[in-house]
Amino acid sequence: MLKYIKSCMWIALLPVLFTGCKHDELTVPDSRESYRLAGDFVKNNYDLQLFNAALEYTGLSVDMNGEGPFTLLAPNNSAFNELGITRASDFQRLNKDSLKLAMQYHILNRRLPLSDIPTNGVDVRYLNLAGKEVFLTFAAVNPNNPGFPVNNLYVNGSFAVKKNVTLANGVLYVMDKVMKYIPGTVQQFLAAQSEYSVYVAALKQSGLWEQLSGAGPFTIFAPDNAALGRQGITMENLSLYNSNKYVTARLFGMYVLSKRNLFLTDFPAMYIIYGSSQLKAKISNDNYIFLVSATKSTYQVTPTEFSFSYVDPDNPALGNQGTVYGNTSRKNDNLTDNGIVHYLPDLVIKPEVAIKK
Repeated sequence: MLKYIKSCMWIALLPVLFTGCKHDELTVPDSRESYRLAGDFVKNNYDLQLFNAALEYTGLSVDMNGEGPFTLLAPNNSAFNELGITRASDFQRLNKDSLKLAMQYHILNRRLPLSDIPTNGVDVRYLNLAGKEVFLTFAAVNPNNPGFPVNNLYVNGSFAVKKNVTLANGVLYVMDKVMKYIPGTVQQFLAAQSEYSVYVAALKQSGLWEQLSGAGPFTIFAPDNAALGRQGITMENLSLYNSNKYVTARLFGMYVLSKRNLFLTDFPAMYIIYGSSQLKAKISNDNYIFLVSATKSTYQVTPTEFSFSYVDPDNPALGNQGTVYGNTSRKNDNLTDNGIVHYLPDLVIKPEVAIKK
């Protein structure tokens, strides 16, 4: 777990205990008052105290009181709690330069009010202070419920729980997740995570590994060692699950979605925009069909939950089979330079279904 959190935030997080606390409402300036500068606004709002602590520790709080303009995509306290950070002092244990880059990833060097974000644009890119791009999706139509329009904003899989807060030198959005960007490829990300070592070996054995260093993009739902182990697949017996006996594209390759860059929140956004949140397609180099979908309660601000299933083309009457659900937010939406990696808690197609006939 320590290694995972290091890679997804570029920083070395030490385990700390989760402690619950009451979160007050975000204080928005009264329209009759002068707007605060970004640094002062963050400092004076309790639900942003951990974001403020990160800004202060890295020296960015001073910059945020500068001329700007800035757009802050500010993770709330709960977002940091999800990563094991519960107190301002926890940041003292982290590498300051790496933390600064991670926080700069949440700041755009422009004023971006909601009115300037393309309506129903999916994964529109904007440059941040870290010199990288963030992906904004503003879903503002609900064709299935025209009487109840919504205007949800998602950024890199994070949901804006409060939007368009006007600052003296910019605008602020409160986000429910700390966004994760890991330099390198999806291949390098998987290789660096010990919990995915069996899946990495399976992809290599099946001839599916080398493609992951390419341009992509790829979206990967990666089963960890525990998920594979529950189906009897271990490093010791992996050689038994070879292409002579198994359709390896079905057994291991179905979780690699080529030419797709999908955050989990893209699915509920597509439901709002198009009326469907399901991706359905043939497994590459196989005739089986996979189905992926995801939902999010924006009212309770719960983690995005995805479902992954399959359809046997020879038995379509059976419908969706093997459905696996996942909502471990801290392990999902890992953005790299050529794709995104999500954590899959079990195999969708079990080994016996992938045996060659």
